[in-house]
Amino acid sequence: MARILVLCSRIPHPLVGGAKVRLFNTARLLTDDHTVDLLIVDESPVDESAVTALEDVFNDVTVFSYPEYRFHLNTVPGLVSRRPLQTFYYSFSAVEQWLDSNVRKYDLAFCNHVRTTEYICEYDLPKVVDFVDAISRNYEASGEHANGLWKAIYPIEARRLLRYERMIVNEFDHSFITTEEDKRYIEGLNQYESLTVLPNGVNNEILERGRNSTEPTDDDPRLVFLGKMDYSPNEDAATFFAKSIFPRVRENYPGTEFLVVGASPTETVRKLDALPGITVTGFVEDSTGYLEDAHIVVAPMRHGGGLQNKILEAMGLGKPVVTTPLGQQGIDAEDDNHLCIGETSDEFAREVVKLLNDETRRERIGRQARARIEERYTWEEIRLELLRLVNDVLK
Repeated sequence: MARILVLCSRIPHPLVGGAKVRLFNTARLLTDDHTVDLLIVDESPVDESAVTALEDVFNDVTVFSYPEYRFHLNTVPGLVSRRPLQTFYYSFSAVEQWLDSNVRKYDLAFCNHVRTTEYICEYDLPKVVDFVDAISRNYEASGEHANGLWKAIYPIEARRLLRYERMIVNEFDHSFITTEEDKRYIEGLNQYESLTVLPNGVNNEILERGRNSTEPTDDDPRLVFLGKMDYSPNEDAATFFAKSIFPRVRENYPGTEFLVVGASPTETVRKLDALPGITVTGFVEDSTGYLEDAHIVVAPMRHGGGLQNKILEAMGLGKPVVTTPLGQQGIDAEDDNHLCIGETSDEFAREVVKLLNDETRRERIGRQARARIEERYTWEEIRLELLRLVNDVLK
């Protein structure tokens, strides 16, 4: 049994948002074979109840928290560097000093996100990184939608990130990423045997609830979008659906409701609440319950990357999902079999209406979606691959 240090670019509790779900679960799976400590760097204030919850799972939890402005100040030296701003954003001398004093206790460092890798590069011990997404790809796509100063920053940062991601793949013993599309983006013309696709999983609780899930009995249809609502791709998706797709659905079903469910809605998202038929919930204790109450779960993703947990969870609950080609990326699911795909606003609205018109089709797609998740996207399946590769590094 080895002692592993997991470096976290946010506190992985409560399990709000796909990034926290993945970070918590990959770290938890490592505890099956090893002693696991967490080193967390996050914005203050940190919820002490979240730290307590983590201490019940992991051997030791060390937290460094700073006000938001400190993170922004850290990026100033990055303006004249070839390194990405992301690596400066999380750079704190107190964390470096802690590592200097403690890193020799560990047999392996497991970095979450490119933000934490710079802390570990200089140390002579086995190193693994979970990129989660190709952040360079996200930045490239975000640049197409950005305004003002960000329009100039995103392309520069995207190029720096891609160069840095490739350097980390070469320097670290193994790297993980959630989708084949993101893997290919980082590789470019190269092939990296040490870069492995490790998808997200669905918790057993959701699969259990999915086995007992039934079609809502309400007369008026209910559509649900779930996500952390200060994340730009989620903000864009919810706004796109509310303004460009939802009115077309209501032409066919005037009583349809659209619920935007998730923590930290931006002002842009909160304004959607004033539109007819739309409710913005903000943080809810049981987001799964909202998915269960949906006739259809929508995920009209237009930019961003990685594997969409919201889609996996909805499928695990046996819910019919309508998404875009981007939302479907990384999920081994077929159109009109495990989910439905619409790219333009017209196509998306048409898919939603077709499902609302046909209860039997909704039930069929939901049933087949849940079966696909049980076959391929459980954390138990992912655990076997994660531990195999980490244990190979430790050898």
